[in-house]
Amino acid sequence: MKPTNVVSMDFNSAEAMDEFIEMYERDAPSLYQEAELLVLVVTDEASLIAIAAYPTEDDRLAAQETAEERIKGHFAPLFEAVSYTHLTLPTNR
Repeated sequence: MKPTNVVSMDFNSAEAMDEFIEMYERDAPSLYQEAELLVLVVTDEASLIAIAAYPTEDDRLAAQETAEERIKGHFAPLFEAVSYTHLTLPTNR
């Protein structure tokens, strides 16, 4: 089972979402080095879902803390709403 963060994000505009996607694609691999999966799913012109799976619950919690700091920090003006969910994804073994 893989501890996973799922974050639904509604942006103030399509341009705000594009700015976030550009930053995420550039910075996420170095910010979330323990992640085994980093995926953005665009759901409409100003909304997306981010999915990130980790090897351990501690890694997931550390990544969630980093993400929340960034979203509530200098990226806050981009967002209309953000919703966090965590779950455990089954693995094939």
